[in-house]
Amino acid sequence: MRKSQALLVLLLAVCISSLISAQEPADDAAKEKQKRKDLLVEQILAEIPNLKLAENRALVYARVGGLEWNSDQARARSLFQAAIAELINAQTLAEANQARVSYQNELLTSGSTRPAILQAIAANDAELALSALVRTRPAAVAKAMMAPAAKTDKISNYAQNNNYVAQNELNMEQTFVRLAADQNPERAIKLLKDSLAKGPSNESLNLLKKLAEKDRSAAKEIGAQLVDKLIQANITVNNLPNYPNIQISIAYLNDFIAVQKQSEGIFADSQMQKLADKLVSYFRTNHGGYMDYSIVTIAEKLSPAAAPQLKQHVNNGWNEGGLRPAYDPELSNLMNSSETPPDQLLSLVGKYPHSRQMIVQNVANRFAQQGDVNRAAELIKDNFADDTLDEAMRNLNQQYANFLINQGRFIEAERVIDQFPENSRFSALISLATNIFQKDNAENKTYALAVVSKAIGLLPEKPVTSTDMSNFMQVIRAYSDIEPAEASRMYEGLVPQLNELIDGAAVINEFQGGGNVREGEFLLSQGYWINSYGVDVSAFRNLANKDFNGSIGLIDGFSRREIRISMKLDLASSL
Repeated sequence: MRKSQALLVLLLAVCISSLISAQEPADDAAKEKQKRKDLLVEQILAEIPNLKLAENRALVYARVGGLEWNSDQARARSLFQAAIAELINAQTLAEANQARVSYQNELLTSGSTRPAILQAIAANDAELALSALVRTRPAAVAKAMMAPAAKTDKISNYAQNNNYVAQNELNMEQTFVRLAADQNPERAIKLLKDSLAKGPSNESLNLLKKLAEKDRSAAKEIGAQLVDKLIQANITVNNLPNYPNIQISIAYLNDFIAVQKQSEGIFADSQMQKLADKLVSYFRTNHGGYMDYSIVTIAEKLSPAAAPQLKQHVNNGWNEGGLRPAYDPELSNLMNSSETPPDQLLSLVGKYPHSRQMIVQNVANRFAQQGDVNRAAELIKDNFADDTLDEAMRNLNQQYANFLINQGRFIEAERVIDQFPENSRFSALISLATNIFQKDNAENKTYALAVVSKAIGLLPEKPVTSTDMSNFMQVIRAYSDIEPAEASRMYEGLVPQLNELIDGAAVINEFQGGGNVREGEFLLSQGYWINSYGVDVSAFRNLANKDFNGSIGLIDGFSRREIRISMKLDLASSL
């Protein structure tokens, strides 16, 4: 008995020791990631005060606060407050300088910077974002939310624009309410009810569903009020479709159709029938772009008698003048389904003559993906001619090369790719090299490097166009896995040219009155301007996994502060 107990103790000790040993590398990796993120955060914070634009400082403070939330909420909230203060500073300056700045200054209309800042805050502290939403609301937005659309027979975009501005603000508010309800369940019901009382928005359906999880009767009652507002609302504004309300109505009706036979439905049958009838009646004589087909689907479910005429009206609108092919959800579904037999698709050419090219190319690609390239080529040659034939055959060969690569038949794939035109051969070779290496990192490394070298042979000595730069980045991305040191060397050689291009773009953009540069500094809310030159910022993520310090050195080689900050934020977020 004692021997059995001793053996059991020994086995337990071995198991515990194994678990601890397995846990240690994971813990070490997590600690290293945190260490790297902390380093990036401190470097970013040191650079923020030197940014020229208050709106840029605001966005960076907000994003860094998000990075700090899980480790230090007090510090994160302090950074969020700094972001709000900087945003208000930027808005105050824009209001004061309206005579000098473009009327398109997005700070005055909540274009992109304010939503980006508030959304970054709301992801972690939605109630603070809701408070800041009111504090930072520009006068133009507040006016749009208060004033009903003026009735006039004069041509004007003002009422339509006001409608969009007000709706966007309500959408953002209700998005934050939904996040706040998740983050603070104790206050969820009150937050949801208060927000829904302000009217329907693109987010209100999600709020109703969340409220239904906690109080179904309240959700049904408020849902009825919202649908009634949509039924009573004008379907046009100054003789133009009221797109926000139409889109919301479509969302409500689609949800109703999806759950009407289930117990979780929120909306009443009679109300939704009235709402559907209103939309169908309008679209029988009017058009709303791709929303037309959403109305057709709704009519087929809720107003089947009107559906055929409505569908014909929609197709006539798209076919008018023979300039645009008719879109049909049925055809789209058949083409997107892998279970649709090729012969069935080909039989639809007569029904959809304007879609013949799309249908034939789809079927040929299917044959190629199955390895039957000869049958696919015959189909292409029977249906296409001249330049269209050349383009279709290029597409077919690319599909066949992908089939061979997925089969691991790399040598055959390389032979096919070698027949491609030079302008499409490069990317195919890089894709081939990446797949070769991923198949077996040790055995296939030499072969993968040889294929990359073949691709490099198609490049100029240095980038001359943005396409060239994009191709160089594809090589770097491939090298970052196969030969990281070579990736770093190549990237480092491109940084001086990128600095010249970016500096030149900043001068030209501001001189031409573009909205992406102010006071010589790129607006961070507009995304990476560096991407305009074919640069793949994500390549740094791969490089950082292999050589973190080297990657930081590459980033620091960029002369513009806002570019360095953006790239470090991206890298820190990936950690």
